[in-house]
Amino acid sequence: MPRWMKPKVPRKLTNIPTNIVMGFLGAGKTTAILNLLNQKPADEKWAVLVNEFGQVGIDGSIFAAHGAIIREVPGGCLCCAVGLPFQVAVNRLLTEVKPDRLLIEPTGLGHPKRVLDRLVGGHFQTVLDVRASICLVDPRKLGDSRYTSHENFVDQIALADVLVANKMDLADKAVTQLFERWADGSRPRKAVVAQTVQGQLDVAWLDLTRNPERQASFPNAHQDQFTQTAEVTLTNKYQLKSNSTDGYQSFGAVFPEHSCFDYIRTSRLLSNLEAERIKAVFATDKGWFIFNAVDGVMTIVPCKPSANSRIEIITTQNNRQDIFLALSHCIVNSCSDLD
Repeated sequence: MPRWMKPKVPRKLTNIPTNIVMGFLGAGKTTAILNLLNQKPADEKWAVLVNEFGQVGIDGSIFAAHGAIIREVPGGCLCCAVGLPFQVAVNRLLTEVKPDRLLIEPTGLGHPKRVLDRLVGGHFQTVLDVRASICLVDPRKLGDSRYTSHENFVDQIALADVLVANKMDLADKAVTQLFERWADGSRPRKAVVAQTVQGQLDVAWLDLTRNPERQASFPNAHQDQFTQTAEVTLTNKYQLKSNSTDGYQSFGAVFPEHSCFDYIRTSRLLSNLEAERIKAVFATDKGWFIFNAVDGVMTIVPCKPSANSRIEIITTQNNRQDIFLALSHCIVNSCSDLD
């Protein structure tokens, strides 16, 4: 029988290289994954499973705007959704995309142990080849007890095979030395300890071996602490969706398709907000932009058009309705002519 007449045999899903890229809020995970995707071999297909704490997915929109193949598990951390929703999301991604590599980005508020346990055992034991986990940290946080006493922050570092101090352009000598002491004190020792800026990672780190001897200091952390609040209708056009856990609240909204935001008023409003984390993708009167704020520092970069404008804010304050009512006043007209 000629080769062209032979039926195609479905590719068996087995030993797919898989990496977790983790880090606390604002460490630079999304930028790092985008940089890794830019280093992807041209003949390979990579997929990204994105988990966000909030109900409104922002990172998925950012990855999609860069042409990445993504699936999202929003509305809580993967360690809380590590049962059926997580398994379904991974299965769908693998069967529909059949990737040559899978990258997983858990929320910065998530604890990685249960995710790792699920990936290396049970259903996925022969399907996935879980390799080195990468943790990015903002080394300036290592001197802040709010972070160093947080169970998720500590165990993200403890379970990482590759530990990377990101944002080193903002770090002074004392901060650098503090990071080096943290890294030197890790046992088992890290496969790689590195310093970088703008999430620039070496793609070769993805193929390093995962060390199964790494132990979490808080293996039972963050179990059953996630709560989801009801949706709140702020206008007849959109709803506010929110979650809370560990003292953090996340709230966000997806705006109608042709909503157009005044660039100056929107950037001024978001720059003045006090929040742990702000991520947004907005159509404005000057074009489409990604708004990204952490520690009071706002960066705004142009991006490709998305399906809708959307925003997610993580904070410890309860002022969500005031923020979104103010944001709704930044909507000026239709942006359809910008697509």
